Amino acid sequence: MRARFLVAAMLAALAVPASAAAALEVKLSVLPARPKVGARAVVQVRPYWTYKRADGSCCRLVAADANYPFKVEAVSPTGRVHRIAVHRTRNRYVWAGSFVFRTAGRWTVRDPQWGPRYSPHYGARPRILVTVRR
Repeated sequence: MRARFLVAAMLAALAVPASAAAALEVKLSVLPARPKVGARAVVQVRPYWTYKRADGSCCRLVAADANYPFKVEAVSPTGRVHRIAVHRTRNRYVWAGSFVFRTAGRWTVRDPQWGPRYSPHYGARPRILVTVRR
């Protein structure tokens, strides 16, 4: 009877999700940082885990080898949303996709899975502003 209880407790512990002390976050970047209208730009997604440091201070970032369906969007200055397909690169910690900004102005590149408020965690950048020049 006691062995059954122990096995049941171990199975329950495996079924319960791990602590939220380490949360998946992302950093977005656009290369070049200030793209030109009509030129192809590369959008990168870098997933990572955040951990509290041993002393309790925030935070330690660790690159994450995440197999996750990232959904990246570019929002034009007029509010039109464009999907950016990203795929894993040779570097297992980087996902990338290309996009052509069709108008000049201030665009928002975002991963809507972290919206609508987006992550306030240290190091997280699931939404960035990109100035597109003529």
